Order: sequence, then C-alpha cells, then structure tokens
Amino acid sequence: MKNLLLNLHEVVIVLTIIETLLLCVALGLLPANAGQAPRKQPRRLLQVFFLLVVGTLATTLITWNASFQAMAIANYPIIPALLSACLLLQGPVLFFYLRSLSRAINFHRWYHGVHFLPALVAVTVIFTYDLSIYDWVPTHWPELLPAERMAMAFVWALFKCSPLVYVLACSYTEYRLRQQLRQMYSAISERELCLADLVLGGFFIHWFWSFVAYFLGDYVSGETNDLLGILNNYLTVILINAVFLFGWRNTRQLLQQEHIAITDISKDRLQEMPQIDEKLKAVEDGIRQQRLHLESQINLERFAELVGVKPRELSTIINDHYQQNFFEFINSQRVEEAKRLLAAPECVGETVLDILYKSGFNSQSAFHRFFKRMTGMTPSEYRKQAHRLLTAVNSQ
Repeated sequence: MKNLLLNLHEVVIVLTIIETLLLCVALGLLPANAGQAPRKQPRRLLQVFFLLVVGTLATTLITWNASFQAMAIANYPIIPALLSACLLLQGPVLFFYLRSLSRAINFHRWYHGVHFLPALVAVTVIFTYDLSIYDWVPTHWPELLPAERMAMAFVWALFKCSPLVYVLACSYTEYRLRQQLRQMYSAISERELCLADLVLGGFFIHWFWSFVAYFLGDYVSGETNDLLGILNNYLTVILINAVFLFGWRNTRQLLQQEHIAITDISKDRLQEMPQIDEKLKAVEDGIRQQRLHLESQINLERFAELVGVKPRELSTIINDHYQQNFFEFINSQRVEEAKRLLAAPECVGETVLDILYKSGFNSQSAFHRFFKRMTGMTPSEYRKQAHRLLTAVNSQ
C-alpha cells in the first residue's frame, strides 16, 4: 500500500495552521478607535505572534515528516533556522503584546533588540555549522562531528528553555498590568485581558511541557519521546482552538470601541433615562461637593451608591455625557486637583508625592503617567511653569 504523505497527527497540525491563519485575518479586521493609532499595536503584535505559531507548526511538520525529509530541502539549514527563529521569537512578541496593552512601544529604541538575540544566535549557529533537517533530529546526533553536536545541543537548549523564561516575564508583566489598571488611563477592555490570560496561560502550559520533555528525553525510550512531542503539538492545537472559540463567542465585545463617540444613539440613551437632569447634577455634586475622586479606593459601585444613582446608569452617563470610562473620568478629576495644588502658593512647601496622595492617587508611577498624558509635562515641570507665571503676574 502506498504511504500517505501525512498521518493523522500531521493532518491535525495542518488544520491548526489553517485555523491560526484565520485568527490572524480576524485580528486584522478588528477596527481601531478613531484617532488612536497606537491601539492597533496590540492586535498587530498578536497577529505576528500567531504567524510565528504558524511558522513553528509548519517547520515542525516538515522536519519530522518522512516524505519531506526525503526532499532536497532537507539538506539545507533553512528549515531548522526558521523553526528556531519562529519559536524563539514567540516569547519576546508575547511579552511586547502584553506591554502594549497599557502603552505603545517604540521599537526604535535599541534595548528592545536584546529580546531578539536568542533567535539571532540560534540562526547564526545553524547556518555557521550548516545544520540540516537530518542533523536536527536527536537520534542522528551521534553521527555528527563533535563541534556540530555541541552546536546542535546549544540550539536545542535555547529552543526549549528560552520560551519558559519569557512566560515568567509575561506573567509578571500581566500582574503589573492588572495592578495599574485601576490607577492609570484605562484603554484596556476586560475582553482583551481575558484574551491575554488565555494566550499566556495556554502557552505557559505548552512551553513548560516542552521544557520538561526536553529534560526527560535522555531518560525515556524513543517511542515515549515521540509521544511527548506529539502531546506537545496537541497542546498547541487545543490552545489555538480555545482562542478561536473565545474570539467567536466574544466577537461583538472585541469589536466594540473603547471610547464611545457622540452619536444619536448615545443621545437617545441619555434622553430616555428617567430624571436625567437630576442624575447629571448628582454626579457633578459627587465631584464638586463630595469630592469622591479624592478617595483612593473609589470604584463605580461605591461612587454610584454615594450619589444615589444606579451603577449601570452611572456608567452610561460617564460614557455618553463625559465621553470617558469611569477610571478615565476619576483620574482626570484627580489630575485637575493635582494641577490646582501644584500651582497653589500655600502648597509650595509640599512635595510632589504629597500632592499625589492629596489628589487621590496611590501610585506614583500611575500619577506621573496619567498627569503627563493629560498635560504634556511632568508634575514638576507643571509646578515650575505655574510658579513662573505667578511670579510674572505679581511683578507687574
């Protein structure tokens, strides 16, 4: 009987490659907010991440398939180099994706290039020693020259260990992201965070399994080693399907704009709300009289309770009337208070840290970031400018 080009496991990988490409296309169709080009960056990075997954799966398929091993391409280092580059770049790109959820990343800065060094080193070693698909397979390593064997072992160590390091870095980045979310400009939706959780959690399992399988390889039989590799591939399949189902179930929420534009529909929502004038006044009084924004732990539910408005109605008022989400609204009021205190003559002896806490913030980094985002300068620069203007007015 004629041998099949692909076995059942490889057919599943091919279907996963197609599914991952569909995910890339779907991410490209998600609209970015008008006037907010940097918000495209997380989706573009996630697209690049999934394209690297495609590259990893495709080159893995070529490397381990007997039919492809018999082709001329198996004699050249291009496939091992692509496989190494695709896998070693996944960690940095996932790391940058998580960081871009809170702020745009300037890739022109030199230190970002450090993250791509493992991939560059692996590709350089593979081409330097002219390592082919045949050389890549561990069972063939005894046939290699000692220098080639050491080079191949070095690349495999990078290949199996580097991604796990990035999982730990990504986990810390996401922890910081959630810590900052309530204290800084919030352009991050809960759906985006859930998607980030899914991708990060899934690839943590995938890469940890790969890491464990790498160290078990010398202590188990060839059949068991092959089974570990197949299970590792299926972890990728499960993850991609989970992401695909998540996107399918949450398409509507992911397509929603973060900043709601002024439309007739939003006007209707306010006009149809009973006693809208009284509720708008209650929100204003919550800021002007009760000064609720100065409470460092204020949230939507507590604010709504203190002003006598239902949380859902308060959210609608802030979104449609003030064109902000709740945390943008609160933090913008805090910045206005900070500006007043920084310029006040009676606060000259107080430090910026004192002003930070008096204005309702409880995070120094978030205060500086949000203040600069709104004013275009740091708190210290704003204070110096305000005092210069005050001195000029007094001298006249």
